[in-house]
Amino acid sequence: MVADVSIHRDHPENPHAHVMLTNRPFNEDGTWGIKSKKEYILDEQGNKTYTKSGYARNRKIWLTDWDRKGKVEEWRKEWAKSVNRVFEQKNMPDRISEKTLNEQGIDGVATQHVGVNGQRPEREKFNQLALENRKHKAQLKNVDEKIHNERRMQTLQNHLSFSEKRSVSQLSKELQTFVSLENLDEKTRMLFNWKNSLLIKQAVGEDISKQMFTINQQEQSLEKANELLDKVVDRTIKSIYPDVDIEQTTVAERRELIKETDSEKTIFSGQELKDRLAMIRTDILNKEILSFTKRPYVSWLVLENQEERTKDYMTEILAQKGYKFADIDRSKGSILRNFNDEEQDMLKRGIKDLQATNEIKNVVQIQYSGVLKKTFPDMDIDNVTMVDREKIYTAIVYFNPELKQLSKQEFDELKDNPPVKFNTREHQQGLAYLSGRIKVNDIKNPNLVRVLANEGTKQLFIGESSQDPNITKEQIEQVKQVMTQNNGAYEDYRKANISDYQSVNYRETTPAEYLNNVFSSVIMKLLYIDEARRKKGLKETEWEMEKKKRQHEKHGRHM
Repeated sequence: MVADVSIHRDHPENPHAHVMLTNRPFNEDGTWGIKSKKEYILDEQGNKTYTKSGYARNRKIWLTDWDRKGKVEEWRKEWAKSVNRVFEQKNMPDRISEKTLNEQGIDGVATQHVGVNGQRPEREKFNQLALENRKHKAQLKNVDEKIHNERRMQTLQNHLSFSEKRSVSQLSKELQTFVSLENLDEKTRMLFNWKNSLLIKQAVGEDISKQMFTINQQEQSLEKANELLDKVVDRTIKSIYPDVDIEQTTVAERRELIKETDSEKTIFSGQELKDRLAMIRTDILNKEILSFTKRPYVSWLVLENQEERTKDYMTEILAQKGYKFADIDRSKGSILRNFNDEEQDMLKRGIKDLQATNEIKNVVQIQYSGVLKKTFPDMDIDNVTMVDREKIYTAIVYFNPELKQLSKQEFDELKDNPPVKFNTREHQQGLAYLSGRIKVNDIKNPNLVRVLANEGTKQLFIGESSQDPNITKEQIEQVKQVMTQNNGAYEDYRKANISDYQSVNYRETTPAEYLNNVFSSVIMKLLYIDEARRKKGLKETEWEMEKKKRQHEKHGRHM
């Protein structure tokens, strides 16, 4: 098949493409192929049969099914899947559908295509009415959102002092947005992107002093608002969740718990609270990163490879004019003016990518360090590489989601005898979900849902399931096959768009193999370095005391 694609960008708000397909196939040499062939109807002896009129009986055999009824609907469905797959890969909330608004359960009126035929005026009028209908519904939605914003702050409002309420009101005016946890996240993202774009404009000679003054003021107000809400969040947690150990949660996790408490209008308790915190902890990293950048987090190694690749191509461009990479900072970007438009665009894109990478690195470091230090308070974290921190983080999320502090003895036991986190029925359920036979809503254990939502812990789950004597090798192989098919497009996309892409931590392994590979003797020493120092100090103290005792006894004998 040959497709003729005509891309229209005439109107900035209506980019679109027209795709025309051939009904007749092409041969490999570019000549027209045949759409159908004649097949004669033979008798039992293989001879042609004839009609009463003497014509040989035959039937028409289509060589393609492109004209088949329902084929266009299939293509539309596959197109929607392909587009939505890219949206999902980019962690974008947008989705398209081949279904009608009615089939999607959406209360609205679809517009009609305005062509060049005689009915164009009628269709334009119809579309205008449809758009006005949507406008009225949007206005109602805005009113609902305002009411929703007020309700979202109720949990925190109940724990605000009078002076804090006044501060919230003032900060809302300064930030030009209603001060809530969600809105502050969005404001952070907006300021981050605005500042990056302005710094690039400054590099090519534009005066950005007024805008930067506004941004600096907004950043100061944002910092005050975040500090205020963090205090109120902690106060609220202590009040409505007295069983939650503040010291065993990160600031981001506590904020997310309050967000979910507000959105679901529920105060969680007991096992539900533990499950909710574990789910938040598993998902918090991507949520934080996506709050200010649309780039999903893959792994630390991929992040560093991206950074190195960006610096390499920027260095090559700079070297053509005799500059080094450090000259960008040294000149505050002014050297970009010495390059042509294409080179400037590449350097600008590189600067923005590096700034985004640095922000992501900062978020990842804070989350990893927070979780690791809560499980291993004696850990010498500064001497543990980020790649190793990431592997340890994955192990904690799977085996110790409550972030219980583990002594050396407890952790040795866990490493030597990894606990089985799920029973056979849950293994069966998880594998059925991964092979596409059941939906996630069919799984009742929230801890299993949490594990299956994360690539690293998902592989540990498959490894654990493979050790279950009631699970067959065929079941494991089926899951691997389905996952390979489903992830093939994702992996191809990442490999095509992310240089040196590799799924760090996510290879096939059993829990025991993973723990023994990650927690080498060197890492173990760093995890419990303070404990080792204390033991060494005790031994030295005992030795000094024994030495003094012997000296005292010796001195007594001489008297």
